[in-house]
Amino acid sequence: MKKMFLFFIIVLYSLKNYGQEFTEIDIHSTQLNEIKVIRVFLPENYKENKKRRYPLTVVIDAESLFDSYVASARLLSKNELAPQQIVVGIKHFENSNKSRDYGYNILNSFPHDNSMNTLNFIKGELIPMLKDKYRIASFKTVVGDDITANFANYFLFDKSPAFGGYISVNPEFAPDMPAYMKQYTSEIKGDDTFYYMANGNNLGEKKLKLTNDVDINLVGVSNVYFNYKYDAFKNTNKVVCIPQALAKGQEYVFSMYSPITDEEFEKNISYLSPMAAMEYLQYKYENIEYLFGEKVPIRQVDFVKLEHIVLDYEEGSQLEAYGNLALEVHPKSPLGNYYIGQFYEKTKEYDKALLAYKRGYSKIPESSPKSYGYYMNIKRIIALQKLEQEALNAPVEKTNEEEIIEDTPSEENLDSDTTDNNETEE
Repeated sequence: MKKMFLFFIIVLYSLKNYGQEFTEIDIHSTQLNEIKVIRVFLPENYKENKKRRYPLTVVIDAESLFDSYVASARLLSKNELAPQQIVVGIKHFENSNKSRDYGYNILNSFPHDNSMNTLNFIKGELIPMLKDKYRIASFKTVVGDDITANFANYFLFDKSPAFGGYISVNPEFAPDMPAYMKQYTSEIKGDDTFYYMANGNNLGEKKLKLTNDVDINLVGVSNVYFNYKYDAFKNTNKVVCIPQALAKGQEYVFSMYSPITDEEFEKNISYLSPMAAMEYLQYKYENIEYLFGEKVPIRQVDFVKLEHIVLDYEEGSQLEAYGNLALEVHPKSPLGNYYIGQFYEKTKEYDKALLAYKRGYSKIPESSPKSYGYYMNIKRIIALQKLEQEALNAPVEKTNEEEIIEDTPSEENLDSDTTDNNETEE
């Protein structure tokens, strides 16, 4: 009951907060020979940010998924876990049979004529219309539930799929879909594709078997361009599963956008050289702009995430370059000055290190809890300078070898002593 209550709270929250932020548009489809109604949600400040583009998400089941999806999208974007999105929901006529528009041929599991028309409507009519009307970025996601989740997979069968992200909730797969999924996802090339699948605990035996078969096949796909995750929510039914799956699905599909996670670090970065790690960081944010239409500065948390590679490997030889990159992106932050100070400290150029640390320290308010910790860098350099100066001014100590040489009589003295001794004896 608590989870069901939470689900309705999320829906009510979404209705309250964006009730006036979506529009409904009628589209006359020549492919379907009928009028389709779509709901369009635009992000906050869409009209003001006239140069910015936004990723597109097409929600096939608008009645059951649209509200929850938009609520999750708003929350995730505010926490930098997903970009702001343009969300489009395809509505269905009341009491209409979804199998007519989204079903499959029972003999071969491919789309039948009507569902093929729906595919062509989305690819050939809906998406082009949305591109003309709105500022759409490169990355697009499709979301389906039950039979429409199976239908969404047919986009993967194209050589150049229309979508890069797939969120499949409580899927009802066609009998041959496990084999098709393995085949077509193995052949994906170009930009990364992200596929997320989830279900509740009350799937029928047949649906559950097909879901498990798809999972087994997709886990076995060896393709660097294909990324896959599956969640089986064992303690939730298929209705309560929806908001959970949509939130976690977005988090996964847009993982390229979010700050670097531990999983991303271990998988893609941990084994890199300092130079390669810096290049990865820059590429990640260039890719964010390319895919999601938003120019995001490299986050400070990501600089910190990679810093131990630059600090500890190759004797810190890339620290100065890393610091300059951090200063370029965040000139008001002391982080870049810290990396430059570390570089000169490692090379024992203490005057330059002290200057870098002082510049960084000047950017920190005295009331900041970080102030004292940063000041300790300055104290450490001053102490090192003092030790270095004392070493230069200290008298040169005689070595044991020098002492032996001084105590040994010269050849002239040896001759004199010998002569005196001989004279004494005479």
